[in-house]
Amino acid sequence: MSHTSEKSSRPWHQQLTAYKGVLLAVVSMAQLLDILNVSSVTIVLPSVMRDVGFKFDQLQWVSSAYALAYGAFLLLGGRIGDLFGHRNIFLFGVIWFSIWSVVNGFAKTPVVMSIGRALQGMGAGFTVPSALAILTTTYPVGPERTKALGIFGGTAAFGSILGMLLGGILGSTIGWRWMFYITGIIGFALSILGFLAIPPTVETRIIDRRVDVAGITTFTAGVVTFIYYLSEGPSAGWGSAKTLAPFIVGLVLLAVFVIIQFKITYPIMPLHIWRSRRLVASCASAACMMAALNSHFFFTSLVFQNILGYTPLKTSLCYIPHGVGVVLTIGFISKVVVQRVRSKIIIAVGWVFLIASGVVWAQTKVTSSYWALPFPALLLNMAATSCIWFCCQMNSVADAADEDQGVVGAVYNVCLQVGAPIGIAIANIIADKHNKGIVAGPELMIGYRDAMYSFAAMAGLGLICTLLLNPNQDIVVGTSEDNDTESVASQGKDEVSTIG
Repeated sequence: MSHTSEKSSRPWHQQLTAYKGVLLAVVSMAQLLDILNVSSVTIVLPSVMRDVGFKFDQLQWVSSAYALAYGAFLLLGGRIGDLFGHRNIFLFGVIWFSIWSVVNGFAKTPVVMSIGRALQGMGAGFTVPSALAILTTTYPVGPERTKALGIFGGTAAFGSILGMLLGGILGSTIGWRWMFYITGIIGFALSILGFLAIPPTVETRIIDRRVDVAGITTFTAGVVTFIYYLSEGPSAGWGSAKTLAPFIVGLVLLAVFVIIQFKITYPIMPLHIWRSRRLVASCASAACMMAALNSHFFFTSLVFQNILGYTPLKTSLCYIPHGVGVVLTIGFISKVVVQRVRSKIIIAVGWVFLIASGVVWAQTKVTSSYWALPFPALLLNMAATSCIWFCCQMNSVADAADEDQGVVGAVYNVCLQVGAPIGIAIANIIADKHNKGIVAGPELMIGYRDAMYSFAAMAGLGLICTLLLNPNQDIVVGTSEDNDTESVASQGKDEVSTIG
């Protein structure tokens, strides 16, 4: 009996593992849910404060608790996926995320909401690196993987804008709690579809499957205290004992973590992954990109509402061209541009667009119309996001072996996560120099303008990192008479290798 007839004789739900497109949709939607849960909450924070009973100085924990847990569990989620199967970890993460999403919808007290958000972030920390690893181990290096990563990256980029739009619409209609109910329901549906569509995990080549408990503990605690410092610093003071003491402890723990990785024979983060210049460059660019983009969305939202007088819903609608444009542009880059132009050049062009976006935003005045300045600035930002986001994600995993895909994806996402609060912290410090004590009015634009220039400067730093760190050659996919071979060609002497 032929393979085709065997497949057709099986029930339809057992045939789903044969369709890569269904798998791609599942892992892409899982990442979208994570990003959507971050951006949608930002829009409805005033309603959450009123309905749940948060004090103003406690409100940031609705976002910070999620970010802390997400960043802390990324590396653990990625590595245990490498050790015990990404399918298992992915399904666990999606189900866990969905459970706590529903719990957050029912939350009546700040304690329940804060704990629920942290546990929801933990689920995302297990889900996202395994989602990327499932994708990269399913699609071989070449045009097929490039297209898949384009869809994966476009879905993620669109998630932030969709979240803001969904938050504005639900917050203005049936209520913000439905934001959590809907994502929870979708998450449970994805877990069922993922169980059917993702093939059982192929046996890993890793022989030693012991878990680096010491490494996990020091890394998790170190990342939590570092992100806590960045989150609490603006309100509590950068030099206060409340923030500085945990920050110093966090730096010590991260230093101990690195030492452990050198000494242990089964590290949670194998140090050989850093031999890839593409990963080093992608991580540096990812941190700069998220620093710039996070400060961009934070301060442009303030400009729309505090300077131009838009409502939260109208503000959400203003970002639609950006979100739709990112999806379309990433699709074009993945299918056409990256086949003809080196990724280093594409990323560099993206940084130039991002710098220009900050400069255009800074020219906004109280009398400016949406179409005169914000709209073209958003288009520039859209083009920048598409170029940088897609190429960095593609390059970060390009040199990784299958057994390291999870940890490499986790490391890349940790850099994204750490970059985000750094950008907000820097832009806030700069804006507060002029806006401290000003509650409302057009005078706020002075500090906002400086913040816009600051994220343009962050993009400039990203451009420097790209020019200095990125290899001048991309992975070249060729063919031989018997099979396809993939070779890595780059400037570095140690970077020429064959990936079979």
